[in-house]
Amino acid sequence: MDIKVKSKVFYPSHGAGWVRRQKEIEFGGEKKKYFEFELINNPITISTPIENIKELGIRPVLSGKEIRDLIRGLKKDLYRDPGTKDFNSLMKVIEEEEEKASVEGNIEIIKICNHVIRTRNKEGRLIPVTIEKQLDKAINDISGELAVSEGNSLEKAKATFRRITGLETPED
Repeated sequence: MDIKVKSKVFYPSHGAGWVRRQKEIEFGGEKKKYFEFELINNPITISTPIENIKELGIRPVLSGKEIRDLIRGLKKDLYRDPGTKDFNSLMKVIEEEEEKASVEGNIEIIKICNHVIRTRNKEGRLIPVTIEKQLDKAINDISGELAVSEGNSLEKAKATFRRITGLETPED
């Protein structure tokens, strides 16, 4: 994995951003090299030991074309039955997709959440806040990766996501 200063990256627990600089931090008498990350969806800066990059799942962002090609499928295939109505089992299915830390995993989360929302609406049941938050996070992660990949603002990437998929984005 070739991540260095100025790399465009996806940090699974924080979203897309850039490696802004490399620094050395001494902690407990031991010096380690760190990358400092700036994230598009989050105003904080995160420093991570370079030796931990791989195990944290930090990866280069996909190209804008790859992301656009992947999300086009949502226009035709918006729902995925997770195979369970049990909430804890449902959350395990979502967590498995989340652990992939990929655009494809986020697309699956969107499909699962849309299925749950559609099913619960038909049944006249409330939509769990957790499902709404998971849906928003998946859309934000994809939009953020698209923005970083193409050097655009998050707002412009969300507009592109809406245009391609027909889905609303968080804060619309």
